[in-house]
Amino acid sequence: MSTLSFHNFSWKGDPKWWNASSWTRYGPIVVCVIFAIAIVQLVCGSIWIVQLGNNLTVPMIIQTLLIPGCSFFNAIPSIHLHMLLRNNPPKMAIWFSSIFVILYLCSAILSLAACAGSSPSGIPHGLRHAECPQGTPGGLEHGVSKAVWGTMVAFQFLSVVGYGIHGGMAYKVHRVLKGRRDRGEVEALDPEQEEARKQKARVLWERSYRMEGL
Repeated sequence: MSTLSFHNFSWKGDPKWWNASSWTRYGPIVVCVIFAIAIVQLVCGSIWIVQLGNNLTVPMIIQTLLIPGCSFFNAIPSIHLHMLLRNNPPKMAIWFSSIFVILYLCSAILSLAACAGSSPSGIPHGLRHAECPQGTPGGLEHGVSKAVWGTMVAFQFLSVVGYGIHGGMAYKVHRVLKGRRDRGEVEALDPEQEEARKQKARVLWERSYRMEGL
């Protein structure tokens, strides 16, 4: 049975990402930032839910809790792959990053569209940030505060940027690895990962030797 070990933890992350380019080295940091943003979104979403009380709708729950919750639980294994296992498949990172870019972008656009109003003459006059939170179900006295609404929308766009950067990094790593495979090059391991693999091989050999002795 395998156990979680921090022996291989490194801020450098996956050597493939570290060696692909100078900017893909920051993949673990980007994932940690996404993780922190998801926590802030969940906190703001909880405040949003409390302020609205019984005036909730399904889209509000999806935007305030479900999407940030999925992002939170996606960031945890991503951090594990980057900094503990140090083996984060770029294709998988591309898919998940693309999905969350679409989800967060749609959520942010819907939040802004809900605040677009028209003048009495029917001519649109852009966003009404001062009125949007009070325009949510619950009336003027029970609407979501402007600070919470503004924070939620801002962090939705930050999530779009974060996942976009991470997806771009993953695509760059994928292209570099594909180019190396096409040229017949072998990916070299860094000394730390090489030593970790040797240690794992020694442990497995010792276990098999003991089993044979029994």
